[in-house]
Amino acid sequence: MARKKKFYLIGIAGVATASLAGLLKKKGYEVAGSDQEMYEPMKSMLRKLKIKVFSPYSVFHVKRYKPDVVIVGNAIGRGNQELEFVMSNGHAYRSMSDILLEELIEGKKSIVIAGTHGKTTITALVSWILECAKLDPTVFVGGVVNNFGSTFKLGKGKYIVLEGDEYDTAFFDKSPKFWHYRPFIGVVNNIELDHVDIYKDLEAYKYAFARFINLIPKNGLLVANRYDKNVIGLVNEAKSEFHVKLFGLKHGDFMAQNILAATAVARFIGVSHETIKKAITSFKGVKRRSEIIGEKNGITVIDDYAHHPTAVRETLILFKKKFHAKSVRARQRLFLMFEPGSASSKRRVFEKQYLEAFRYADLVYLYKPYKPDIFRREEMFHGKQMSSTLRKLGTPSRYFDNLDKLMFHVKRDARPGDVIVIMSCRGFDGLRERILDEL
Repeated sequence: MARKKKFYLIGIAGVATASLAGLLKKKGYEVAGSDQEMYEPMKSMLRKLKIKVFSPYSVFHVKRYKPDVVIVGNAIGRGNQELEFVMSNGHAYRSMSDILLEELIEGKKSIVIAGTHGKTTITALVSWILECAKLDPTVFVGGVVNNFGSTFKLGKGKYIVLEGDEYDTAFFDKSPKFWHYRPFIGVVNNIELDHVDIYKDLEAYKYAFARFINLIPKNGLLVANRYDKNVIGLVNEAKSEFHVKLFGLKHGDFMAQNILAATAVARFIGVSHETIKKAITSFKGVKRRSEIIGEKNGITVIDDYAHHPTAVRETLILFKKKFHAKSVRARQRLFLMFEPGSASSKRRVFEKQYLEAFRYADLVYLYKPYKPDIFRREEMFHGKQMSSTLRKLGTPSRYFDNLDKLMFHVKRDARPGDVIVIMSCRGFDGLRERILDEL
């Protein structure tokens, strides 16, 4: 029997790289990887899949494992000791997107969900609709889909549903990941400047989406938000002759928009209205997307991935309507805890928009930026200063650079009826895991 190909992923702790590792393992390959530190939910997922994970980085791991191909995560750059060893010794190394294309996308019809906001939920929705239609899709998504209990699924059907990330591919390939995914159907939900570490302005950001749209074949479909001016501008400029389906509500919440986009995709490939309705009714959402993780002493705790100021604002507005409308207690408050974790949120560029968004909460805790040492001080999100400004504007706020201090004040400030919303695209130093135990 032929020896199984061995893959090794540097930077395996990320959702995308861990998901790819899982898909390759399910295909029957030998898979291992490394990272500086492991965190949930990927840590448990990889353990369950019996994928070897080495930590911290060390040349010894690569030498011992002897991979055929090394997959370099997009967060890995020159200076990583394992990468330097691989390069210096002439070992084959590839990007995550290249391996996705070669091992999973080729031979299938690719449905790629793109946009600044909502792509994880739309990807999950489309995947679940196709699953309910017995189309057995392959799935690659940036969050744990509760219906699957995973961030991925290896299916035997002809469709693969992928979350289309516009971030760059690898240190040696600075093109957006979604340019590699060969969309048969492409969804563009919205376009608003993000990832300011790699896109100098909105025009550069829009260009990435314009090129993505141009990859859709003539017999394919573009699903586009008719009420997003940046999206519709690109639709009008597109020179390809693919089908176009516009969706959207002038005034609707994120989830309503997501459902409309997913429905447009499903109808194009022939899924019945009845099946779509059943799938939406039974859809259980995505972990860390407005996920209620528990209630204690009359305090509800929600975990949410929102980090762009628009997503923060819209999510807080939604929670305000949902919880305050149900409350008969005037004392109920929306209590926000925010960690700047993405490359954009850690910079000062969106501070004005964040201030406007945070004011939809009744009480705001701001935490230190995740790994702030990569920026100059003048570039960095100034949480202490923003907290002071919020207080002057009438919104109670505190700044913390230590989780123990934050937890001390949570126990003093929180009261029955409060809805605590944790917002972070990182681990918030374990706040999610601690808060319910200590309230």
